[in-house]
Amino acid sequence: MARRPVPRSKTSTAVVDYILEQIFEGHLRSGDRIDLEQVCRELDVSRLPVREAIVMLERDGIVSSTFHRGVFVEPFDARSINDDFEIIGLLSGVAVRHLAEERDAEVIAALEGLVDELRAVPQGDRERVVELVRLILTTEHRAGGSRRLRAELRSFSGYLPLVFRISTNRSQGDTVEAHARVVRAISAGDGEKAARHRLDDFREAGRSVVAELARRGVLSAETGS
Repeated sequence: MARRPVPRSKTSTAVVDYILEQIFEGHLRSGDRIDLEQVCRELDVSRLPVREAIVMLERDGIVSSTFHRGVFVEPFDARSINDDFEIIGLLSGVAVRHLAEERDAEVIAALEGLVDELRAVPQGDRERVVELVRLILTTEHRAGGSRRLRAELRSFSGYLPLVFRISTNRSQGDTVEAHARVVRAISAGDGEKAARHRLDDFREAGRSVVAELARRGVLSAETGS
């Protein structure tokens, strides 16, 4: 298999993305031992960024490491995935509620512009949709989040684009409306509604991801329902 060089500026993040991709594609399953030397060879990187990536993944509960035994994929089931989305939705909801309370005209205008761009994306351009969703969330979290909140949300920065990319049973129109209604609530100064919409959206996204992973056979029938 050909090596997959990664950008040196964010090497450990790229290693995280690679390992998550292996899990979501079903190449690594719950309880599997991750061959770190193979990861180094596959991505053509040194051991240092791989170790850094493992620390990040262990912090987020994706893997666990045991001295003298190695690094293993933690249980990967529907409950853990739905919990991830519940947590992200709650944290993101705090950020958008703050934005609604502050009603910063410049931030609102930027968000409305991004939603308009999202609405104008040609059907089928999944990568552009994912990019704009990331920009919308990043704008909201930076403007509405405290130092601590931003740090917590950043821990999901590699996880979110990947899981949204595999959520194939959600239409582009639904994605646009999900973000548009949050921005409308922010613009109206209704923080509770903005937070509620965001949490509902992430819950629905979590269910969609679970359904897709179950369809692929990544989750067992027992945990995928």
